[in-house]
Amino acid sequence: MPAGDPIFKSVFGKDWDNLPPVMKKHYAVRSNSHDRVVVKGRLDIKISPMVSLMARISGMLLAYSGKNIPVTVVFRSDHKGSSSTSNTPFYFDRTFHFPDRGDITFRSRMEQIENNILVEFMRFGIGWKLAYEWDGKKVILRHKGYVWQIFGKLLPLPFSWIMGKGYAEETPLSDDTFSMWTHAKHSLFGPTFGYAGDFKVTEVKCPK
Repeated sequence: MPAGDPIFKSVFGKDWDNLPPVMKKHYAVRSNSHDRVVVKGRLDIKISPMVSLMARISGMLLAYSGKNIPVTVVFRSDHKGSSSTSNTPFYFDRTFHFPDRGDITFRSRMEQIENNILVEFMRFGIGWKLAYEWDGKKVILRHKGYVWQIFGKLLPLPFSWIMGKGYAEETPLSDDTFSMWTHAKHSLFGPTFGYAGDFKVTEVKCPK
């Protein structure tokens, strides 16, 4: 199956052409391709004790906090086009280079559900449903709930009562760098986890 358009072109819709160069590089991976985009940076990471415990048990999230942690993220597609939906998954392969713990890898995949609505799936088919938006200055990821994918269906999960609601922003800094921050915040217990830092696009491999 030949490579298609960038996976996120249909997610951003008419705003795709308005994205700055760094965001087009960030989201350059095409559907059904061997494309690979690499970004490297440093993050301040804050994980609450409750989420850390859940992560250690389930392996669904990063379990450790840290300051100025080097991180490498590889974005890729699925050249076979295999997916539980008609859309090609967009994979995140994150490696956190903790100086005292060694390298810790956390992987997830995003699948477009409709228009700008996606689900980021982690282990066991559990995912964060979110909306992507470009507001003219930054990319915003808005919380739309948590889901569990089982037998091809997406069932809502009441994880907001435990994890809180997620939110993220990515702001272009130059043609090759962007800042990002994300958190989940509970209405009673405050932030349950959060990342913040800057990244540089170091590789864009989109062979013809």
